[in-house]
Amino acid sequence: MEPSSHSLADIDPERLDRLDRAWVSARAAGAVGGAPIEALRLHAGGYILDEWRTLPAGQFVDCGTGAGVLGVLLALELPRSQWCLVDARERRCEMAQRAVAAAGLTERVTVVHALVDEMARADGRGGFDGAVARSFGPVPELAECALPLLNEDGSLVVSVSASTARRWQQMPLAVRTGCEIEGTWTTPYGSYLSVKRFGPIPASLPRRRPARSRSPLG
Repeated sequence: MEPSSHSLADIDPERLDRLDRAWVSARAAGAVGGAPIEALRLHAGGYILDEWRTLPAGQFVDCGTGAGVLGVLLALELPRSQWCLVDARERRCEMAQRAVAAAGLTERVTVVHALVDEMARADGRGGFDGAVARSFGPVPELAECALPLLNEDGSLVVSVSASTARRWQQMPLAVRTGCEIEGTWTTPYGSYLSVKRFGPIPASLPRRRPARSRSPLG
């Protein structure tokens, strides 16, 4: 599977300006970096797999969405997609909800105040064509919590550094999760890695937090 070769979508500048203004307080709180919105768009665009653009109504989840930067921008780039933006922090969810409204995406994007692992043990399990994560936490934690959200052909795409890419590559994903790394790539705006589900994910995953802390996946 390859990252998208498409250029960014043609989005009304006024719409982007409304979105940028909606993130002013989030920037002040440190939930959104200082990069201009076009730079954020270019980074977000690197997550998109070509096959995601062909889905008639793809279901996607942004794990640990924070102020909604990644999920909102990807929803704009994939106009037929449906998104669930998940974060455990209520204040961050409020920021994300303001961004969703400012971008005019309330019919396609839902913000959920929840833990990703709880969602993966309940209604969200196996429910998504794609998942993304920008700054979720340690690699084993992200893998165990997010991969069970994927449907049978789903893929998780994450941004990586050299060290986190090596950590993903060292994990026994195929044995432990029914998933495997399908690709890595770098653009001028970031480095990315995708993991694809190819078989059943053990019903025991994700484990409860104490078990994950005692014995991280991999």
